[in-house]
Amino acid sequence: MTPVQAATIYPLLKESCDVLAQAKTGTGKTIAFLLPAIQRMMSREGGQRAGVSLLVISPTRELAMQIADEARALLQHCKQYSVCTAIGGTNKNVEEKRILKGCDILIGTPGRLLDHLSDESGLVVKKLQSLDTLVLDEADRLLDMGFLDSLKRIMQCLPRRNVQPRQCMLFSATVPEHVQKVSQLVLLKDYKYISTIKEGELNTHERVPQHLIVVPTFSDMAAGLLGALRQELAVVGPEAFKVIIFVPTARLVDFYVEILQKASGLPPVVSLHSRMTQSKRTNVTEEFRRARSCIMVATDVIARGMDFPSVTNVFQVGIPSDRESYIHRLGRTGRAGAEGKGTFIITSHEASFAKRTLNDITFEEAPADLSARQEVSEIAAKLDPNTQGKAYQGWLGYYKGYLKPLRWDAARLVREANEFALKGLGAAEIPPLQKSTIGKMNLKGIPGLVVGPNIPNPNAPKRERNGGNDSDVGSTQPSKRPQRLR
Repeated sequence: MTPVQAATIYPLLKESCDVLAQAKTGTGKTIAFLLPAIQRMMSREGGQRAGVSLLVISPTRELAMQIADEARALLQHCKQYSVCTAIGGTNKNVEEKRILKGCDILIGTPGRLLDHLSDESGLVVKKLQSLDTLVLDEADRLLDMGFLDSLKRIMQCLPRRNVQPRQCMLFSATVPEHVQKVSQLVLLKDYKYISTIKEGELNTHERVPQHLIVVPTFSDMAAGLLGALRQELAVVGPEAFKVIIFVPTARLVDFYVEILQKASGLPPVVSLHSRMTQSKRTNVTEEFRRARSCIMVATDVIARGMDFPSVTNVFQVGIPSDRESYIHRLGRTGRAGAEGKGTFIITSHEASFAKRTLNDITFEEAPADLSARQEVSEIAAKLDPNTQGKAYQGWLGYYKGYLKPLRWDAARLVREANEFALKGLGAAEIPPLQKSTIGKMNLKGIPGLVVGPNIPNPNAPKRERNGGNDSDVGSTQPSKRPQRLR
């Protein structure tokens, strides 16, 4: 067993106590909570299937599906038990029918679970009245993503513990103050706290070598990324070159993917973000998991808990939303003691902010290879203006939240965005923004913006509630995280 399994399975089984477990990502914690929960399910009096026995709440769709796959693997010789998921991007009615038909283990994201539990019929709520085990996985991430209110409402739909006894578990990579507070909502007062992170033990960001590359401007970011990828490819070799590239927003993912797919000499390039359909996200996740050599460009939807074998390097392009995001992204490589590497690519504008935010991380500085500038420029100039415009809007929406940390004003933000559009995105002219978008970004009246008409789009996907920072519009309020990191 891994350390977290050895430390938690016995007390969970023998003592039947509630547990708050702290364990590093990639250490086998999914098995640590599934095995005791399955044993509890199989030990039901008379073996009766009265409804859902185990409910697991996960911050993202991808992690929920990964947990479901693990549960099915454990139950492969116990066909009488059923595992269901409740996640956004899928047909809610089909999900409900599966749950009502017979569901022993339910794994879901907070938003979709609440949708089911808020249904007037109350049928799914009824299925949870015989709950034996409740698990909150990646509890710190659930709270960082703002799901506390949803968790409270879900808890109100579960049976009282004096009526239907259950065992509760919180698994978390970190245990900050807000995780301790939610433990009071979920766990009994005499819960057991178990940490498998030994004092002095090196975390991924302390153990994995990390390189810092600073490019002059945002327009050089794609060239700097391509140059770094090619340098790494020459070292690792094409047969085992498997990397993840994290970028700030979904629209920027689409831009970088188009650049890299058209660049020469790279292995297959795929994308993953919450604006994609769930079936597409599932297919991409499995394709990358099976691949020996591949590049995946993604947002934070896969930054936590996801297990992709043999990732040789994690690239982060642009400043992350906070220190924790940087560390958890990096945790997709070097898992379970394996070797790995991190590459952090930022502009000179972001350098001081990155140093303040990541001041305890040791970087080996590497010069930027901008030899692909001309190649990137030619590819970008041929892109669909719609791709360029959406990337421009995504960039504005993201960096609007970082005016104070970057020590910019709104006018400087627009100037930098326009330079990025013309020199980095290959746009022939400044992309227009809808009036409503400018209003939501609180940029009305700022010189340099090109205002276009509002165009209703009834087919536009809703913003994903369960998966990372994929917003491309920005908020009318300043971002809270950058203020916290000043």
